Amino acid sequence: MTLDRPDLTKHLAFMHEARKVPVVLSPEEVARFLEAAPGVKYKAALSVAYGAGLRVSEVVSLKVSDVGSERMMLRVEQGKGRKDRHAMLSPVLLGLLRDWYRIARPQGWLFPGQNPVAPMSTRQLMRIPGIAAMDSD
Repeated sequence: MTLDRPDLTKHLAFMHEARKVPVVLSPEEVARFLEAAPGVKYKAALSVAYGAGLRVSEVVSLKVSDVGSERMMLRVEQGKGRKDRHAMLSPVLLGLLRDWYRIARPQGWLFPGQNPVAPMSTRQLMRIPGIAAMDSD
């Protein structure tokens, strides 16, 4: 234990990890990626994540009532840091969500899981980009 032992702490060296620039996809690559999603549900969920800038946990916890088409906003409840916030909703994304709603008629959760009373799991949504990336190549 190094707490309150300055003789031990001066021998520790800090390793700084280089920050790398993230890979940014072109609009064409994003469109190809989203088209490769295995179904409308996953295409809509990935589009919400990308288009509105939501985290996976925020996407799966969206409810039908969180889509505000009159104000063009998505209500995110209890996001990072347990804070509520709003995200912008584009007309294209709203159209895609309406298509998804017409097909599935979700009741509570916007993206229900295998059991309709529970939301899709974050793990289930996290697997989809790998599947879509393989299909888009």
